[in-house]
Amino acid sequence: MQYTVFVDESGETGVAKIRNGTSPGASPYFVLGAAVFQPASEIIARKRISEFKTKIGKTKWKHATDLGHSEKVLLARTLGSLPVRYFAVISNKATLKEYKDTINFDSQRFYNKCLKYLLEKVLSYLSDTDYNPNQLRVVLEERNHDYDAMLRYFEKVKKNPLYLQSQVFSGFNPFCITKLKKGQDEAMEVADFVSHAVYQLANKTIANFEIPETRYFTELSSRFAGDHSCNVLGTGIKCIHTLEQLQLDPDVAALLAVTKCKAPTGMTRRRTA
Repeated sequence: MQYTVFVDESGETGVAKIRNGTSPGASPYFVLGAAVFQPASEIIARKRISEFKTKIGKTKWKHATDLGHSEKVLLARTLGSLPVRYFAVISNKATLKEYKDTINFDSQRFYNKCLKYLLEKVLSYLSDTDYNPNQLRVVLEERNHDYDAMLRYFEKVKKNPLYLQSQVFSGFNPFCITKLKKGQDEAMEVADFVSHAVYQLANKTIANFEIPETRYFTELSSRFAGDHSCNVLGTGIKCIHTLEQLQLDPDVAALLAVTKCKAPTGMTRRRTA
């Protein structure tokens, strides 16, 4: 079966100087989100997004941040009804410590590492379906990035997986990774909102009175991937490297710990999720 994985991000990849209070810098958290489609679910998603745009009277936006709160809630509810699976990786950069020195504060290497974590979760999940590695397509939002270095990195991971979880790359073709500019495909807007919804679980700013927003994630949560007990944490959501290290507000951490998924009709696993 053919699968397409759309990937987008929220937050900045910079790790050298992190924003803190009034001190400028990159975002304290970084999130990569993914939406995994089969051909039929892509068609459904584009139709639902088109209907959403008509309903709110906006035909284009570059990022989820261009939408108002009520519009985001409606979009979250819309995307929460799609026959797809969502995944996300979330990193609290304050916990990177020695790793930042190891990568020489290279934001591109940090992005590649987060993408590896995300694809490990996606590929592990798909390995329990009728997934055919030769029919997999991974679509990234185009960014200022050395994609050749990225492909070499995934070739290295494939040939020499250092960790057990990386063995899922054995049948992975790094050249299935492509890129699209924002706005080129409405399906990318789904991944954009997935990353935004997860990012808002950690985002605390003066503008939001340092109160994280959980509603968007809650509306989407049933469509995140889950283990065979339907637990999302550790399968559809990967924390780098533990939930505790994310240092989320207690109510947000508790929400992630108990979130359960529901198996969408458009993606059948050999064993029920």
